[in-house]
Amino acid sequence: MNLKHHISPIRIVFFVALLFILPASLTFAQVLNEQVTVVGAYEPSIPESNKIVINPSASETEVKLPEMTYRIVPVQMKPVLTPETIPSVKLVGEPQKKLYRNYARAGFGNYTSPYLELWANTLRSKTYGLGVHVKHLSSSGEIKDYAISKNSLNLVELQGQRFMDNHTLSGQLGYRRNVVHHYGFKPEEFDFFIADDDLKQRFNRLNAAVDFKSVYSDKDNLNHKIGLAFNNVSDRFETRENRIAINGSADKRFELFSFTDYQQLGIETDISFTGYKDSTLKQNNTLVSIRPFIGTEFEMYAFRLGLDITFKGDTLSKAYLFPFAEAQMRVIEDALTVKAGITGGLRRHGFDELSDLNPFVQSILPLQYTRERFAFYAQARARAGNHINLSASFKASTIENAYFFVNDFSQEPFNRFTLIYDDADLLAGRFEAEFHSAEKIRVKAFASFEKWSMKSELHPWHKPASTIGGEAYYNIGDKLIVSADVKYFSKQYARLENEVGSVSAETLKGYVDLGMGLEYRYTRSLAAFLNLNNLLGTRNYLWYNYPGYRFTVMGGLSYSF
Repeated sequence: MNLKHHISPIRIVFFVALLFILPASLTFAQVLNEQVTVVGAYEPSIPESNKIVINPSASETEVKLPEMTYRIVPVQMKPVLTPETIPSVKLVGEPQKKLYRNYARAGFGNYTSPYLELWANTLRSKTYGLGVHVKHLSSSGEIKDYAISKNSLNLVELQGQRFMDNHTLSGQLGYRRNVVHHYGFKPEEFDFFIADDDLKQRFNRLNAAVDFKSVYSDKDNLNHKIGLAFNNVSDRFETRENRIAINGSADKRFELFSFTDYQQLGIETDISFTGYKDSTLKQNNTLVSIRPFIGTEFEMYAFRLGLDITFKGDTLSKAYLFPFAEAQMRVIEDALTVKAGITGGLRRHGFDELSDLNPFVQSILPLQYTRERFAFYAQARARAGNHINLSASFKASTIENAYFFVNDFSQEPFNRFTLIYDDADLLAGRFEAEFHSAEKIRVKAFASFEKWSMKSELHPWHKPASTIGGEAYYNIGDKLIVSADVKYFSKQYARLENEVGSVSAETLKGYVDLGMGLEYRYTRSLAAFLNLNNLLGTRNYLWYNYPGYRFTVMGGLSYSF
């Protein structure tokens, strides 16, 4: 009962299967040979199977960013810059030239002409500069058929400068003594005797000046300048003239309008007091000129516009107005500049100026004011490369009381000059061309002309219509220096009067003045020189009946120390 109850159905199946398998295996072991023939179509089939249906999926993780809060804490930076040491640049150039304090020249020429000249100056300085100039030149030569023609020049000049941070103070003091003889006549043409001492004329000139001006590097500062000058001249015949001149200027740049780079406002003044005295007349006069102006500049253009207000005071006081304007254009930067404008003015040519131009004038002169009613001028400057400079200027003006030197026929032997005045129109021009190469070669040529249209006089007396010339300089190895110059003066006219007072013109022929100079430098400080003048040996007349010397030569030594 217990066995029955403990035998499960699975075990029963297992035992039955074992009963079937065991006899079959025994039979196969006994070599069973059977043939089975199957008749029918083969139908393969795949039994059903259970599959796991699972699709892969990405794992999604939700990330939540925390809310950030922050604040800026200002901290002052204190950078420390320590630049590296830059080695100094070694300039490869010419060494600074040695300067000498003194330079002297001494020589002697034909016509018994001793010559001596000395310059003494301080060396390089950032605070001051001083200099002295002394000169003597005389001649005792004679001109065939003419009266005694001795002449001499002696002068002493002092100059100094004081350099400050933003200003410069300058001063000059000088004395000049000229002696000439009125030799402009032929003694055999007159039946009376004139002693040499009666022909002698002597001019003593004393001048002094002081100037104070600003030298700001910043162009927006108030630029200013003031100067004071004194001139005194006296001659051997009791004529004396003293002149005190004060000049000043001030200007400043502003930016009042935006359509130009800047605007400049300024004013210029000139005040002169002149006291004149000769053997017959004594007079004082005052001339005051005030010129306010405004200027501007933008790009390549510059303009200036103003008014000249001039007051004249002597026996009669009067005021004059002269507008002036100027325009400038830089056509090519640092290569071509053109300038043009209109102007006018009033001047008094005094005895000092006139006797310096013509030392053979009378001691009593009719001094008047010269008024330039209107003048138009134009100028151009050009540079071609580094070696060629060109310039040209032109002027057209209308002048009231233009002065001219004429012979004084009121007193024999008619060897002194006086002044004559006339209204005239003037066209004048000058052209220059220069070539230079370092300090070795320099060549310069020029041409100038004057065309006068006189109102009353026949000609512009003693005014050559044109002057053409040139000069050249050639340094050969710093040992031999050759120089040459040539000038041509066209014909001019002298005013003659006969006994009845009729006027005629005498033509003075044009002439060529050719000169040459040689200098041999034995050392840097010692040199010998030779100057040759009027190589053509012609008799040239600068003033009527006043021929110059023919061929002249002068040689000497120069020394720097």
